[in-house]
Amino acid sequence: MNKCVCPNCDKEVTYHLREDVIEEYKGKKVNVNIKIAVCDECNEDIFVSNIEEENLRKLYDKYRSMADIISPTDIIAFRDRYSISQRELVSILNWGKMTINRFERGALPSKTYSDTLKLIINKEDVFIEKIEEAYRNERISIKLYNKLQKSFDNSKTNLIKQIVNNSLNHEESIYNGYRKFDLERVENLISYIADNVDSLYKTSLNKYLWYIDFQNFKENVRSITGLRYVKQQFGPVIEEKGYETIVNLLDDKFYKDEFEQGYMSTVTKIISKKNYDMSIFSKEEIKTIDGVINKFKDMTCKLISNNSHKEAGWLKNNIDDLISYDYAEDLKIEFN
Repeated sequence: MNKCVCPNCDKEVTYHLREDVIEEYKGKKVNVNIKIAVCDECNEDIFVSNIEEENLRKLYDKYRSMADIISPTDIIAFRDRYSISQRELVSILNWGKMTINRFERGALPSKTYSDTLKLIINKEDVFIEKIEEAYRNERISIKLYNKLQKSFDNSKTNLIKQIVNNSLNHEESIYNGYRKFDLERVENLISYIADNVDSLYKTSLNKYLWYIDFQNFKENVRSITGLRYVKQQFGPVIEEKGYETIVNLLDDKFYKDEFEQGYMSTVTKIISKKNYDMSIFSKEEIKTIDGVINKFKDMTCKLISNNSHKEAGWLKNNIDDLISYDYAEDLKIEFN
């Protein structure tokens, strides 16, 4: 039985609910169904806070959708992304100290407030400008400023890794050696190879990775990286020129050094940052990796490429064909 104090009867009464419709709000035809409490004794409408709060929630949700106004959950998710408090966000935006608190509790922001919030959420460069302005005007501390700068760096790194993963990730099959692409393994492996090879270039990198993956498949029935390779003129390479994506975008474990070699020719050398973690590989995998490195580290790029041209995986496929790991059984070079 529902009870509340009726201001007309001046006592606690029971009440029932009637349905009504809010047809228009702030110029929008919202047509929101609401419930209103009605006193069982005087039959007058009475205010019941939890009922009115639910009516407002439904009305605001409908209006937000129609007027493209930001939602409380979007604001909270944005703060969570950067681990900032309500007070820190209003300091950055130079708004009243309770503004974000009210919006997150369900109050409707104006179109101007909403558009500003949506802009900094969707455009990181705009948010960075707001932070720079707030720091220059001493509205935020150096500690908060540095924390946010680190967040942007991490966000950028995560986005880059997502791009690489999206371009090279596939379900397990014979074409990736029954392992899904593993970016962590690839990053650490490239850094390790670069640290153990005096001059590692993009062309030879493809061959090192191909031989390491195929040799490991031959010995342990699984690739090490989950990469897929295709036949190209100078030997097997990562599909869709994935080596370009990896070398150009990633810089956590290694970096590149580009220099001119001859007329109109640019060479990319890969240099290790020496922060690789080989504990993610098994003893058997490390044995395979070291075996391939030791075999090729004193060879030129051309000589390594010539060796790959003798392999069945390259000989028996057409240009741009994916090379099945089945060809691992036919590898000619001995790495032990």
